[in-house]
Order: sequence, then structure tokens, then C-alpha cells
Amino acid sequence: MRLGMAFCALLLPRLLLAAESPNASPEGIEFFEKKIRPVLVERCYACHSAENEKKLKANLYLDSREGLLKGGDTGPSIVLGAPEKSLLIKAITYKDDNLMMPPKGKLTPEQVKDFESWVKMGAPDPRLKAKLAGGADTKKWQSHWAFQMPKESAAPKVADAEWTKNPIDAFVLAKLQEKKMTPAAQADKRTLVRRATFDLTGLPPTAEEVAAFEADTSPEAFAKVVDRLLTSPRYGERWGRYWLDVARYADTKGYEGLRLRGRAALSVLVHLPRLGDPLL
Repeated sequence: MRLGMAFCALLLPRLLLAAESPNASPEGIEFFEKKIRPVLVERCYACHSAENEKKLKANLYLDSREGLLKGGDTGPSIVLGAPEKSLLIKAITYKDDNLMMPPKGKLTPEQVKDFESWVKMGAPDPRLKAKLAGGADTKKWQSHWAFQMPKESAAPKVADAEWTKNPIDAFVLAKLQEKKMTPAAQADKRTLVRRATFDLTGLPPTAEEVAAFEADTSPEAFAKVVDRLLTSPRYGERWGRYWLDVARYADTKGYEGLRLRGRAALSVLVHLPRLGDPLL
């Protein structure tokens, strides 16, 4: 199951990429990201992007593949595979006194050559579509749930109010009752400390830690266990592994995608567990 999910996670970005840029290849996208996008962002977006629409020139958007293909007032910006027929290339080469971009200074010969090569290879571009006419649809994105002010919801009424210790319990119990299910029996202290320790550190608790928790009868006993685990180096080692997976760290590719520097990077890498997680 985990292998299948991992495969889907790797495949999905490629499917989306193919939908946006049919001629895209990993090499073409890498070329765009290294050679083309930085120049567009630094030299073009100020006058040709939805983000700076108030300063938009010639109705031309260069912040999406769709914008490049559609072009502006003078027509399509590029002709795929034909840099000599592309207005974008004509503009950045300063061959026409009436069409010289960027206006504040010509690109370097290397950058111009990169753009010509990019258009010749079919202008691979992974960027999602941007709204071209009328600017960004602010009403649409403002209505998205992620931009709504959180509202406190009243805890639902449940049949067994004594079971709930906090409002979250009420929501859990209400859903269980809706499904005609009963809560599981409360775990004993030994089981509870083992679950918490495995969950946060990936390791079993020591016999001394179990005994100390069982002997602690204070209301804050479990909170103290959680605080201790969160400050443990083992906690950072366990979850640092997942962070490195997100950062695409691999021994075969060095630090690709990893943004840690100096001692911070060394600390994370040195303390990585070398064995698989034990099972609970």
C-alpha cells in the first residue's frame, strides 16, 4: 500500500506537467527552471504578469505557458520550434527598434541563446495557467475555505457527557454515536506511554520510563511524558527523516532540494536512524 501511494505521488506531478506542457521532458523542464524562469521573474514579470497587472504592458502575460502562447497586442509571443518566427526572440535580440525588451537593458548573449534554444525545443513550461483577461478573479479565491476566518463551533451534545474531558472529545463521541459505535476502553498507563513513545520517537520506552509514569498519579502525568518526548533528540531524529524525504534528500544526489546549511545540516544528517521504525 505504501509503495503504491509513493508511486502515485511521483506519477501525479508528471501527469499534471504533461497536461500543461505536452512536449515537456525532465530535461526540458530542468532547462526552463535553471535558464528561463529566473530571467522571466527578474526581467519580465514587473510589466508582464498577473501579479503586477496595474503595470501590465501590451496585454502580454509571461507568467504562464498559456500567456506566452496567446501573446499580447502584437500577437503570439512564441512559435514553438521556430525562434526565428517568435516575437519574444525578436524583442530580446533588439533587431527591431520598435520592439526591444527588456526596455531597461538587453539580456546577455548567453541568456538570448538560452531563450532561442528553449523555443526551439518546444518551450517546455511547467507553470500552471494564469488568468489572462481582467486580472485575477479575487472573488473566487477570497471565497476559498483557506482564506476564511476560523469560527468556533459549539461542541455537540452527546449522550455520555461524563466520557468527554474536553470539547474535542464531544466531537469524537458524537461521530461514534452517529455510526452506532462505542468508544474503546481507556488504555492502561503502560500501553499509553508505549503508544506515545513509539509515535513521537519511533522507539519503545525504557523500563524506568514506564515505571515512572505508572508511579506518577498527578493530573499532569501524561502531559509531562509528552513534554519530555518532544524535547528528546530522538524526536528530532525520527521526524527529521520525514522532512528529508520531503526535501528529496538522497545520498546519490548530495544536497539537491535540501536548504539546510552548515552545522544544522550536519546535525540532521549525522543523527539519522539507520534502522527501520520498530512496530508497535
